[in-house]
Amino acid sequence: MAAALAGYIGESAVATGRTAPSDRVTNLVDEMTLEEKVGQMTQMAASEIPSENPAEALRNYKPGSLMYLPSFDPKEVARESNVRQKAMVEDTRLGVPFVYGIDSVHGNNNIQGATIFPHNHGVGAAWDADAAEEMASITSRTMRVTGTHWNFSPIADLQRDPRWGRFYEGFSEDPYLASQLVAAKVRGYEERTNGYKRTGASIKHFAGYSEPANGNDRTSALLPYRTFASTFLPPYAAGITAGAETVMVNSGSLNGVPAHASKELLIDILRDQLGFEGMVVSDWHDFFRMIKVHGFAEDLKEATRLGINAGIDMYMVPAAGIEGDDAEGYQRRLIELVDEGSVSMERIDEAVTNILAFKENVGLFDDPYAEPEKVEGVVSEGRDLAREVATESMTMLTNDGTLPLGSDTGSILVTGPSADSVANQMGGWSLGWQGVGDTEPPATTVLDGISEAAPGSTSVTHVPTGLHEFSNEDDVRAAAECADVVVAVLGEGPYAEEQGDTDTLALPDAQRRLVETVAETGTPTVGVIMAGRPRGTSVFDHLSASLMAYLPGTAAGPAVAATLFGDANPSGRLPFTWPKGTGQLLNLHNNFPPDEFNEEGNTEPPQSHETPLFPFGHGMSYTEFEYGNLEVRPPKLPQKAATDELTVSVSVHNTGDRAGETVVPVYGTREHGEVLYPQQVVVGFERVSLDAGETTRVDIRSTVLPLATVLGDVFSRGELVVDTGEYQLSVGDMTETLTVV
Repeated sequence: MAAALAGYIGESAVATGRTAPSDRVTNLVDEMTLEEKVGQMTQMAASEIPSENPAEALRNYKPGSLMYLPSFDPKEVARESNVRQKAMVEDTRLGVPFVYGIDSVHGNNNIQGATIFPHNHGVGAAWDADAAEEMASITSRTMRVTGTHWNFSPIADLQRDPRWGRFYEGFSEDPYLASQLVAAKVRGYEERTNGYKRTGASIKHFAGYSEPANGNDRTSALLPYRTFASTFLPPYAAGITAGAETVMVNSGSLNGVPAHASKELLIDILRDQLGFEGMVVSDWHDFFRMIKVHGFAEDLKEATRLGINAGIDMYMVPAAGIEGDDAEGYQRRLIELVDEGSVSMERIDEAVTNILAFKENVGLFDDPYAEPEKVEGVVSEGRDLAREVATESMTMLTNDGTLPLGSDTGSILVTGPSADSVANQMGGWSLGWQGVGDTEPPATTVLDGISEAAPGSTSVTHVPTGLHEFSNEDDVRAAAECADVVVAVLGEGPYAEEQGDTDTLALPDAQRRLVETVAETGTPTVGVIMAGRPRGTSVFDHLSASLMAYLPGTAAGPAVAATLFGDANPSGRLPFTWPKGTGQLLNLHNNFPPDEFNEEGNTEPPQSHETPLFPFGHGMSYTEFEYGNLEVRPPKLPQKAATDELTVSVSVHNTGDRAGETVVPVYGTREHGEVLYPQQVVVGFERVSLDAGETTRVDIRSTVLPLATVLGDVFSRGELVVDTGEYQLSVGDMTETLTVV
C-alpha cells in the first residue's frame, strides 16, 4: 500500500526515510527513569508552567511538550517560551528540551501582526502546490523565531460533508488534489535550515474523521475498507512520503472503535502498511473522550491503557477543567499500568524513542530557543503571497456580463454582513479558536479593497447588515435604487470544530431577504460569499454574478476588488462539489455510478442524477479557453509499472481578448471492471497563464494511481491494485484511453 500511495506525489517529492535512532536518542532512553519517560509522553498547556518559577513545575511533570502560551504578542511569546525552555534545559536532570506545539493552520494565526493566509479550502481552489509550500515555509519561519517547533497542520482530511464544522480545514474532496497540497505544506513546514527541519508537521486527523455518519464533529464514521483505502488514505500517505514528523489521531470513532484505541489503525495501517516511522500524538483529551463521548472505556485508567497500547506516543492533556484528566492523573495512571504489566516497558521505550527522534530532527538538542530579536523582521512576512493566493482562489460561480465592473460604473453600494468584518473574512483559528476576538490580525476588508480600487469617478456607499438580522431594509433598498451596481458580501461568521456543525447549506434568512430586497430594485447585484463551505442555494437566482471568496484572510479586500474590477481574471476552481442542499449529501464528483440513467433512452454511461448546483472544478473566467489534441504517453502501461508517471499532453488556446490563468485538470475513470469505479477522479493538473489569443502545449504529470482500488467482493480487505484493463483519461470534452496490461 505504501508503494502504491507514494506515487500520488511523485518521486521528486519523496523525502528520504528516517534513519535509525541516533546514539544520543538511544542513550537518553536508556538513562531515563520511568517517571522521566512518562513525562516525555505528556503534552501540557504552557500556562500550567508558571514563568515566575518554571523549574519546580518542570521538574515535577518533566513534560515532553508544551502548547499554547496565553499571549498574542510575538515578542512576549518568544520571551516566555525561552524562560520555560531555559529552565527545562538547565534545571532538570537530563536537560531534554520540550517541543512547543501550536495550530498554525493558515499562517501563524496565533500571534499579532502575522499574515493570515486563506484557509485550506481556498488554497484548494487555487490548485497551486508551489504557493502552498511557500505559505507553509513562511509560517514555519514565524513559528521558529517565537520558539515554536511543532505545527498541528496540515489537515489531510477530505471535504466529504459540508455540514461538518471543520470542512474548510481540508483542501479538497478529491484525494489527488488534497494529496498534492498536503505534501506541499509538509515540505514547507519542514524546510531544512542549519541542518535540521525548521518545524515539524503533523498530518491530521488519522483517519476517516471527515465523514461522520450524521455530519457532526467527533461522531462516528462508518466507512467500507475499499473506500477508506482508496479515498481517505492517499493524503496521509502523501504527507508521510513527504516526510511528516508526526501524525495526530482522529477524535471520532471508525466502524465502532475509537481511533485512539485502534491498533489496527495506528499500527497495522499507519506504521506497517503506510510505513510511518515518526511520532503519534493524541488530539485534545481524547482518552477522556473514550469514556464520555464514545462510551468505550470504563474509566481513565482503562482508556490510557487502550490508547498507549494502540500506538499513542504522546497524550495531549492540557488543563481544561476535566476532573482527573490532567497531567498529574495521566502520569500516575500510566506509571501504575507499567508497574502492573498492563503496558510494557518496550512500548514506553518505543514511544519515547519516537518523541526524542522528533526533537532531534527539528534541532532542539542543538538550538531549542526563540529569537526575540528577529521577531519584528519575520512576523509580517508573506503579505504579497497572501494577496496572490487569495486572488488565485477567487472562483466566479455565475456571471451574466455584470462582471468585470467597468470604469463607467458611477456608483457602487457595498452591503452585507461580511463587507467590513475582519472576523468573517478570517474564519476560525484566527487569533482565537473560534475566530478573531479583541486582537485583530492585519487585514484589508472587502469594503476597503473596493474603495481603494474603484476609479476616482466612482462613488462607493456602504450600508451594513447583519449575519442573522436585517432590520434596515428601507435603507438598503433606497441605496440600491441609487446605485449602478450592488456588491453584497454574504456568508458565515467564524467558527471551529463542533461549534460550526450545521444542518443547512442555505444562507441565513436575513441574508436571503437582503438579496431579494436588492434584486427587487432591478439594480445588478454581485454576491461575494465568504464562508467555510458551500453556503447559498436559492440566492443565486437573484444575483447577476457571484464569486466564492472562501475565507481569504489578510488580503480579502485587494483579492476581491481586483477580481470585481477585472484587474485579475478569476482562475479559481471549486475543490469540492456544491450541492443544491443537504438533501443531496453526500454529493461528490468521485461517487460511484448509480444504477439508473439520467433520462429515458440515454445511452451514455450512468451519471449521478443528483446534479449539483455547481460541480467540482467549476470556475468561470473573463476569457475562454479551448483544449485540443489530447495525447496520453505511454498509451499502454504494464501493470507492474502502474506506479510510474504518465504524461498527458494537451493544447490550450485562449480564445478571448484578455489574458488569463486557468487550471487544466485531467480526470480519470473506468467504465467496467471487477468492482465499481468512481465517476471521475483527478489524476493530474497544471496551472497555465496565457495572453489573449495565445496557444501553448501543456504537459501534465499524471498517474493512474487514484484509480487503484481493492478488488474482490463486498467485504474484501485486499491490497490497493491498479487492475489490468482500459482507463479513460479526459481533459475538457476530450478522452483518450490508457490500457494497463
